[in-house]
Amino acid sequence: MPDPGEGLTEGEVVSWRVCPGETVKINDVLCEVETAKSIVELPSPFAGTVAKLCAAPGETVAVGKPLVTIDDGSDDQSDDEPEFLVGHVAAESRRQRRRRRRTVGPGSGSKPTRQDPPRMDRSEHILVKPPARRLAADLGIDVSQVRGTGPQGAVTRSDVKAAAEAGRSGAAEPLVTGVSGGDAELAGLSIMSRRLLGGAPTEPDGHTRRVPVHGVRKVTAAAMKDSLDTKALVTAFLTCDVTPTMDLVARLRADRGFKGLRVSPLTIWCKAVCLAMGRTPVVNARWDDAADQIVFRDQINLGIAAATPRGLMVPVVRNAQDMTMLELASEITRIVAIAKEDKLQPADYTGGTFSISNVGVFGLDAGTPVVNRTESAILVLGTIARRPWVIGTGADERVVPRWVTTMSLGFDHRLIDGEEGSTFLHDVAEILSDPASAMLY
Repeated sequence: MPDPGEGLTEGEVVSWRVCPGETVKINDVLCEVETAKSIVELPSPFAGTVAKLCAAPGETVAVGKPLVTIDDGSDDQSDDEPEFLVGHVAAESRRQRRRRRRTVGPGSGSKPTRQDPPRMDRSEHILVKPPARRLAADLGIDVSQVRGTGPQGAVTRSDVKAAAEAGRSGAAEPLVTGVSGGDAELAGLSIMSRRLLGGAPTEPDGHTRRVPVHGVRKVTAAAMKDSLDTKALVTAFLTCDVTPTMDLVARLRADRGFKGLRVSPLTIWCKAVCLAMGRTPVVNARWDDAADQIVFRDQINLGIAAATPRGLMVPVVRNAQDMTMLELASEITRIVAIAKEDKLQPADYTGGTFSISNVGVFGLDAGTPVVNRTESAILVLGTIARRPWVIGTGADERVVPRWVTTMSLGFDHRLIDGEEGSTFLHDVAEILSDPASAMLY
């Protein structure tokens, strides 16, 4: 098992694209592996015949452990000859490795047996793109019963959706089993909740079910615990009138230049954050525990928290400080779409310097967020609702309905003082209450 680039210690085999006895070429996809926050395809570094699959779908394999054995029809390899991982092919020894039998991942150099190789179910090795496989699992579709229309007969998301609509998955098992009444009781829950709550009890009392922690949930838990253990977290709140921002959003949506883009209040918030950081750059800095230093960063890489089928993901909009409103809308549209389709790669969700989370989409007014462990602050956006608001002064003072929201700024008090945090939050609110004031920043 190689490290696909996230500094992993293990990965879970999602599905095999090959079976024992099949012939593979260099760079043929062997399997799909679920890492901490993405699903990646592992290619074969050499040609030959698949002799043995060393892990079953759903099994977690440590980085460096055997994953698959491939026989190229030559003699057994010598005991002192090094072995290689998928994706780690040394150019100077490619010719020699193709003439020998290899086990993908470190292990013994013994000759793998090919007697009575286990046969894999068709659903475990047919061509299915990771997003399509994930969607099929969410909808309870048996991919082996779906006719693929993609390249080389691959099953696509469209194929899965068509199968669900046509009801052509009669043999498919539901996403969660062992629940009285089938999926009906879980239909109103989120995808993640359906995955966790379904299934038969595992404890003797018959009412308790234990679920292994892995993937996104495991990484998120470790990150949140580390942040709480190391940061001096403080939360500040501010309620403001964002009616002018809502008017601006409406104008941008009607602008032909923004056609087809995801234009929402979040777009304006991102721009406001970048402008406000000009006066309080420490909000974009980080604390270096090892060096006992504060690291200031010129780049503003905004992490946009998104609820995806695999859990909480934070895709990153890089160099947001240099983007126009149109460029921000375009990049947010692109990165959020990738996250929703479960296509994020490590480069898409690493390197953030400041995060934004919109809990308003869930109907919440505010929250006390936990700051990402590599950052120093996070802005939480509450729901935007029509509320009574006092406007005018003196004799002109009156109460009128306005679009109002509450923002929460969570920050690390070790490097961000209350004055700096409050100034930043006030500046963001000022821009949202009067977008024309952005000209002053």
